[in-house]
Amino acid sequence: MLLPRLKLALIFDRAFHAMADMHWRMLGGLILFHALSSWLLLAIAGEKGLHAFASFFYWYATTAYTVGYGDLSPQSAAGRLVTAVWIFPGAIAAFTTVVAKVLAAIGDVWRTRRSGKGDYSRMSDAILLIGYHPARTPKMIDELCAELSKMQTLVLLTRQTVTDPDPRIRYVQSESLTSPAALARAGAARASRVLVYASSDADTLAATLAVAAAVPETAHVVCFFEDADSARLTAQHCPKVEVVLASAPEMLARAARDPGSSQVITALTSHLDDGATLFSLTWEGEDRPMGDLTQGLWKQRATLLAHQPAGAKSPRFNPPGEADVKTGDRIFYVSHVRLDQPSLAGS
Repeated sequence: MLLPRLKLALIFDRAFHAMADMHWRMLGGLILFHALSSWLLLAIAGEKGLHAFASFFYWYATTAYTVGYGDLSPQSAAGRLVTAVWIFPGAIAAFTTVVAKVLAAIGDVWRTRRSGKGDYSRMSDAILLIGYHPARTPKMIDELCAELSKMQTLVLLTRQTVTDPDPRIRYVQSESLTSPAALARAGAARASRVLVYASSDADTLAATLAVAAAVPETAHVVCFFEDADSARLTAQHCPKVEVVLASAPEMLARAARDPGSSQVITALTSHLDDGATLFSLTWEGEDRPMGDLTQGLWKQRATLLAHQPAGAKSPRFNPPGEADVKTGDRIFYVSHVRLDQPSLAGS
C-alpha cells in the first residue's frame, strides 16, 4: 500500500508544480478539458446549434477572444446558465493565460539577447566581431553597416558587459574570448567574416587562434595588433588570417615628409565620407589583360591600385599593362562604389 501512495503523492506533487508554473502541456490539457466539458454540457442542455464541431469551435474561440459576434449563442435557459457559469470564465481565463505566456516568452528572449546570453549558432553568413573597445568598436560597426548586406548580421562577442548594445548588432557576452561554447553561440561555425580586435595583443592572439579553429575554411579572418612580434607569430601559425599591424609611427613620419598623405590614407580606409574608398575584387573566369581592366575601371570612374596574384603574399602596385589578371587573383581599386566583375566585363 505504501508504494501506490508514494506514486500517487508524486503525481499530485508534479501536477501541483505544473499548475503553479503553468507549463504549456498543463495549460493545453486544461484548455482541452474545458472545451470538451463545455461541449458536453451544451449537448446535455440541448443546444443543437452548437453541437457541430465547426460551429462549437468557432463559437468557443470567439467567446475566448472576447469578440462575441453574436451570430451563434445558446438558446435555452440551461445553455445560457452553463455559458455564464462555466464557459465564459474558463475560456477567457485560458485565452488571457496563453497571451500572458506568449508575451512573457518574447520578453525572456529579448532580455536574454540584451544581456548577451543569446544563441546565434544557427545564423549563417554573419560578420563576427571579437573584442570591444568603447571608442573604436562603434566606429568599426559604423563602417561595416555602411555597406552591410541586408542578409548579413553583425555579432559582437566580448568579455565586457554592454549595458546599452547597438540595435544594429547581436551581442554575446562571455568570460573568455577563446571559449568554444561562446564562439559557437556567436555563430563562428557559419560566419563569413571575423574581425578580432581585443583590448590587448595577447588577447587578440589567443582569440585569433581559437577563431581559426572554429570558423569554416571559406571564412575571412582579420585581426589587429599593435606589436609586430605578435603579428608575426600570428602570421606563422595562421597563414590564412589577414593581419593588420598598427602603423602610427610610420604614418607620422610619412605625413612629415609628404604633407597630406595621412589624410589620403585615412580617406581610403573609410566608407562613411563621400570620397573614394579602397575596394578589392577576386577575379573569376577568363584571363584579362591588365591594360583592358584598367580601361574598364576608368570607364566606371575607378582607378586600379594594385594586383595580387593568387598565392602571392603581398600585392604589386602599378602592375604592367601587359600582365594578365587570372582566376583567383585579387585586384585593388579606388572607387566611390563597389564594383562587380560583370560590370567590368561589360566595360
